[in-house]
Amino acid sequence: MKQLIFILLLLAATTAFAKDYVKDADAAILEVHYIRTAVNDTTKRNSHFSRDPVMLRIGKNKSVFCGTKRLWQDSIMVCDPASFWAMDQARTMSGKRDDTQLACGYYWNYIYKNIPEGKVTERCYFDMERWQYSEDWEKPEWVIGDSTKTILGYECVEAIADYRGRRWIAWFAPEIPIQDGPWKLCGLPGLILEAHDANNDYVFEANGLVQNPNSEVGIFTYDDKWGFTTVTRDKFFNNWWKFQHSNFAAKIQAAYGVGTASTNEKSEVNFDKEETNYPHDL
Repeated sequence: MKQLIFILLLLAATTAFAKDYVKDADAAILEVHYIRTAVNDTTKRNSHFSRDPVMLRIGKNKSVFCGTKRLWQDSIMVCDPASFWAMDQARTMSGKRDDTQLACGYYWNYIYKNIPEGKVTERCYFDMERWQYSEDWEKPEWVIGDSTKTILGYECVEAIADYRGRRWIAWFAPEIPIQDGPWKLCGLPGLILEAHDANNDYVFEANGLVQNPNSEVGIFTYDDKWGFTTVTRDKFFNNWWKFQHSNFAAKIQAAYGVGTASTNEKSEVNFDKEETNYPHDL
């Protein structure tokens, strides 16, 4: 809870500036904060995983899902760069420079639902380049079950769907009539407050709701001045897959405790994205 309050205060501090960096913006009606746990090596589940605060910001007809720390860093680097570099220098002087990755989080993707209309747009920085794609908005086809449990005080109902190469189990709150959820999960008659795939490679757990936040929903333009390379959805993920097999990627992961460095030309990758139905060509 303390971590959530701290992050909310950081986001509030940059809201006034950040509005200038949102394209085609609508007022947000709800923010949902989750903890995203991701296994970074399926052969070492207990030690090779990351845990990140992430956020779903919902407008009337569209939403954005992103890493909370990443959004904070991107906004403050543009809106108040002097403060960011002062904090970065302070980390360096304290000898905690290896915490830099944690400062911006492990989740760097921005997922925009219904932006543009009827599409999903995803952006991410990897392999020293900014990538993006848009695709038709394909929603999961859920089978709603009978099991229930309480999350954040709301009675939630279980639902299951085979989606993008994984089986997903979600818990949605009919009391909150918003058909959205973390990552690309959506389409249930209530807000998804918890979800995980069948192997627990990815887990999303809601830990806070903010009604009518002083924020906007649209495309964040913090990185637009550097430009994005637009590719197809398959190319986007295949480029990520190739990067993960590179020795450079292995060294980065090892440096931040989420992988093992390799002296080979290519590293062994024992994990995959939330969605797996894309070409895995090297």
